[in-house]
Amino acid sequence: MITCVSLLLWHRYCIPLDEDSRSFTQAEKKFFSCDTGGVPVIVVFTKFDALYDVEYAQLRSDEGLSWEDAQELAPKRAEESFANGPQLKFLYNVEDIGWPPKCHVCLPNMDKDGADCGPLIERTAETLDDEALKQLFISTQQTNLELCMKYAVEV
Repeated sequence: MITCVSLLLWHRYCIPLDEDSRSFTQAEKKFFSCDTGGVPVIVVFTKFDALYDVEYAQLRSDEGLSWEDAQELAPKRAEESFANGPQLKFLYNVEDIGWPPKCHVCLPNMDKDGADCGPLIERTAETLDDEALKQLFISTQQTNLELCMKYAVEV
């Protein structure tokens, strides 16, 4: 008898932020209320740059900043607002959800040339608890030499 075993080493759960004041869906709430069996979950907030527009508009209207100043400050303001916003409070509140993710990462501008997945790769490496799995993951990151060197020095 042959038994097939599916081995999931880590899971990335993507949540787009292209809707203003996006809240969690019922499916997402249900997912985070389930035991993942020790499989670490990384939440990837995609389309994070959509929040830049919201902050830009507020900086222009509420604070009367120039186009250039608002454009420059919007990304930092979006990060600060998001860090204190309802999504992260919900996501890491064990009372609301039974199994919070191991970590999260916000990825802006992924539709642009030269998009950078570096933060996701680094957070994934940080999240993996099993050393052999971590080494396997890092060794496959040939395009990220810095990450390979960082973990080689640590080990």
